[in-house]
Amino acid sequence: MDQLERRQYWSQAAVGLASFLTPFLNGALAVAMPSIGREFSLYPHQLPLVVLAHLVPAAAFMAIFGRLSDHLGNKRIFLCGSVLFICASVTATLAPNLPALLAARAMQGLADSMTFGVGAAILMDSAASERRGRALGLNLMFVYVGLALGPLVGGILTASVSWRAIFVLCALIGAGACTLIARNRPPDAPGHMAGFDWTGAVTYVPAMLALVGGLATQPSLWGLGVMAAGALLGARFVRMQARLKSPLIAPQLFTDNHRFSHAAFAGAFGYTAAFSTSLLLSITLQGVLGLSPGAAGVFLLVQPATQALLSPLAGTLSDRIAPTRLSALGLGVLGLGLWALAAWSEGLTTAGVAGFQIVLGAGFAFFASPNIHALMGSVDTTRRGVASGLLATMRTSGMSLSMALTGVMLALFSGDGAAGRVGAEALPAVRAAFALFGCFAMLAAWISFRGGRDKIA
Repeated sequence: MDQLERRQYWSQAAVGLASFLTPFLNGALAVAMPSIGREFSLYPHQLPLVVLAHLVPAAAFMAIFGRLSDHLGNKRIFLCGSVLFICASVTATLAPNLPALLAARAMQGLADSMTFGVGAAILMDSAASERRGRALGLNLMFVYVGLALGPLVGGILTASVSWRAIFVLCALIGAGACTLIARNRPPDAPGHMAGFDWTGAVTYVPAMLALVGGLATQPSLWGLGVMAAGALLGARFVRMQARLKSPLIAPQLFTDNHRFSHAAFAGAFGYTAAFSTSLLLSITLQGVLGLSPGAAGVFLLVQPATQALLSPLAGTLSDRIAPTRLSALGLGVLGLGLWALAAWSEGLTTAGVAGFQIVLGAGFAFFASPNIHALMGSVDTTRRGVASGLLATMRTSGMSLSMALTGVMLALFSGDGAAGRVGAEALPAVRAAFALFGCFAMLAAWISFRGGRDKIA
């Protein structure tokens, strides 16, 4: 292996570490959430706010930073995001109350919009065309290792030290990713802002903040009003982009590129279906079955471990067969598993939770990597930056919708409960959420299946 190949692999490892961080943190926080709720005296329906505070700015800015990377370079954007993530993690460690924690999580979301917004583009640039599916699959292995270790490490740290120690560890990992990309990624070409659509950016960001932020407040009339304002701004943004020669986000990516649009929407709805699973199962294990945070973390290892084991295989297969069909198969398995959980949650045991996680993990593994391969393989090299940003935006929007719907279910089916306590009263909400997310998985499977049967060149 020559020096160039080593630098490419280390660059991929830096993206892998950044990809590891967010799911690791979300998995750790899923286990720590009841403890955070007790410390800050939160009601059950307020728990998703800790996740949504991260997802809202991430969804709003990912496409912007993806497009900026086409002008300024991937390395610059990635390094800025890594440094901001480290600072935000330190801030979260010191948070004295819920508003301060939410502000720190919002900073982390902005940071992730930089690293996630350019991550797929860096991977595609640093891998030969015949190995891109494998590189994406290995990167997703980092994601699922993060999901696997998050509940375990988060449970141990929460039980033995404090939930705040989770953020200290994340700051250290973020420093590792920053160092790797700084040393191994080739310098970017001189940056330029000529042709960047600032007017579109100023319209797009408030539209996304309003849409996703309004969704996060549901159920509320005020939130519906904010979403309506966001929809109006979004419609204006689309009209503006259609008239420009060099738009921020070319509408033609969705209207003329059949494979891209199907992969994007399948990805969004697939992440809607899957993202809240760890929180819902954590509520079931701790609030209903009475497990400690550490024990719940151990049981929540099964799904991400399954995903980590199967993702490289799914990525390799997507180099050989149509990734859209492979993704549809995974989504179908995911949907059936979620519906089965909805039917059996009332009599679920810890062994049953582990078994269902194997099914969900297998389904998600065969969905995620082929979905990314289908989307990123549908655009040419000149649009990889914005495609990477849109990929991350669609996924994050799906995550935001998932968490918002979970909050709605907890509010409607379990009420406020007692401040700082999440118990068996949340079970009807958990079952309703699993049933709803199963429908989203099946919708995503249908969209992916219609995305074409051709292999990616």
